[in-house]
Amino acid sequence: MNKLLTTCLACLLLLLSEQTSYAQQARVPWTRLSSVRLTDHQGHSTHLNPSKLNVFILLSPECPLSRNYITVVNKLVKQSQVAFYGIVPGAAYSTAELSKFIKDYSPIFPVLIDSSKKLTKGLNGSITPECILIDQQGQVLYSGLIDNWAYSLGKQRKVVTERYLEDALSRARSGQMIQVSRTKPVGCLINDL
Repeated sequence: MNKLLTTCLACLLLLLSEQTSYAQQARVPWTRLSSVRLTDHQGHSTHLNPSKLNVFILLSPECPLSRNYITVVNKLVKQSQVAFYGIVPGAAYSTAELSKFIKDYSPIFPVLIDSSKKLTKGLNGSITPECILIDQQGQVLYSGLIDNWAYSLGKQRKVVTERYLEDALSRARSGQMIQVSRTKPVGCLINDL
């Protein structure tokens, strides 16, 4: 019995350390991020400027979860005072479609098209909505779900019990270790266009 308990505890510790170490070891050089050409909803080219903490939210104008999470992300933008960027990966959406999405859902953070998907690939993004929190050195501090409201496609909790991004932001701002540094995102696959 003690041997089984010891083995289970060792496996749990290993799992937790792997979960924490992935994001803490991942690094995305700002030189690579800032060189990516992004387009706003008016067709203007823009580049990223690193700040102390940066949140990238991968979005799709057609994804229901992306639409539903705009309100949650807007609240985080207001309370966190860090740089937020909505990133629409690929060339599937025009600036007119992005303008309609912005008009309909009113994000208070910049939403930019990553037509080449260089930024998305550099962040290892695969799902919308997916969030990635990085620091000024390009260290990935957290990636995955915004919270645990959506736990599977088409399935949502009545009450959110885990606020992953909010917790990661709070801990990062106060210099504490982020307890959950990676979760598996739920949503729409990023298209190949």
